[in-house]
Amino acid sequence: MNMKYNEEIKMIPEVYSDIRFALLKEGERILYVFGLNPSTATDTHSDRTMTKVIHFAEDNNYDGFVMMNLYPLRSIYPSALPKIIDKELHQKNLEKIWEIMANIHNPDILLAFGDSIYVTPYLKYCLFDIVNLLKPLDPQWKQIGNPTKYGNPRHPSRAAYSLSFHEFDITDYIQKHA
Repeated sequence: MNMKYNEEIKMIPEVYSDIRFALLKEGERILYVFGLNPSTATDTHSDRTMTKVIHFAEDNNYDGFVMMNLYPLRSIYPSALPKIIDKELHQKNLEKIWEIMANIHNPDILLAFGDSIYVTPYLKYCLFDIVNLLKPLDPQWKQIGNPTKYGNPRHPSRAAYSLSFHEFDITDYIQKHA
């Protein structure tokens, strides 16, 4: 299996804007990934994060992926995100996530946001809302390697290619970070 980046990659919305809800490649076995916020990747151009996501997906026998984020506003630097959440944008993100995942039972979800979740206080609440939204689907939460020293799932661009997936206890994480 060799997923080429520009081969059948779709972007939601389909045109480049300041908002990206998802990048996806359909397949028989799909890895759902939640990063922090989208950066520069599009349906035709990868970035370091997407290159790593595809690598980890392939290494773990997935032939498709859906890359989503806790917050859908593009920013190269998470610290440049607005300090106050746009509640309408967050709600729209939740709606798009549900549209994509509503009929998936027991999805494999890779959490991939790293310690940058702390740069803007509302990001962890975005995560909590996503976890609650997806709870009826009985997801299998995963991380790359072991958590960071602060207990967060590693960001793909900062993870060694040699690391493998491990189960991630989302309930314990939420209790410790709420």
